[in-house]
Amino acid sequence: MTLLPHSLRILGSGSSGNAAIIDLTDGGGRRRHILIDLGLGPRTLPTRADLSGGFEPDAVVAVLITHGDQDHLRPSWSRSLHATEWPVHALPSHHPALARTGVPAASLRPLPDHGREIEIAPGVVATTAIAPHDDHGTATIRLRFGRADDSTSLGWATDLGRVTPAVESVLDGCDVIAIESNYDPHLQSTSPRPPFLKQRITGGHGHLSNDESIDAVLRLAGRHEPTAITLLHLSRDCNHPDIVDALWRTKAPDLHRRL
Repeated sequence: MTLLPHSLRILGSGSSGNAAIIDLTDGGGRRRHILIDLGLGPRTLPTRADLSGGFEPDAVVAVLITHGDQDHLRPSWSRSLHATEWPVHALPSHHPALARTGVPAASLRPLPDHGREIEIAPGVVATTAIAPHDDHGTATIRLRFGRADDSTSLGWATDLGRVTPAVESVLDGCDVIAIESNYDPHLQSTSPRPPFLKQRITGGHGHLSNDESIDAVLRLAGRHEPTAITLLHLSRDCNHPDIVDALWRTKAPDLHRRL
């Protein structure tokens, strides 16, 4: 049995909570789910999912956690994770923090790093790179669906201070790119936020600016043009969809229609 992708649904993206669902189908037409982050609570996530196509807990085949911050993994999931026994995939260096948050040790699975691959579900292969973010980094993830010679790929990169060569390598060739576009530099610099917070966000170990995000996608598109681009983790205080839209219309008009 090989699982094939059907849709990507972003249920939440930002400091108030991050969660996404990849819907897949098996050979018999039955639906399966891969969850990316659990930054929405166990009541909120199904409620939002019901508005965009539904959610079946028994259909979850894998959970991917990019890192252990509470806007990506809420402690309130502990009881549900013990009950469902969903496999929770994360970088090995993140396992201790996830266990302290309440993920059962028996459910934890390692995500590969350094370009290695691992099958996380039938026909779904993951590879990762550790992106700079705060003290322990975050997982940039590439998922390949289908056979190696006939596949579709998704790249997921959020909460990264900068796009390193390793991160860019993981995203290279992806058909769908989901990447952070957190802040507008001018709004960030003129915001009333304290200097230490501005430095944390913009200093290469925090978040990715609109300009850094579009520059990375343009480099990637120069080698393999994606069919769709999703921007993640837009700041409510230091960004605005209209600013992002205008930037892409000006700087990447050919890609704007895929945004």
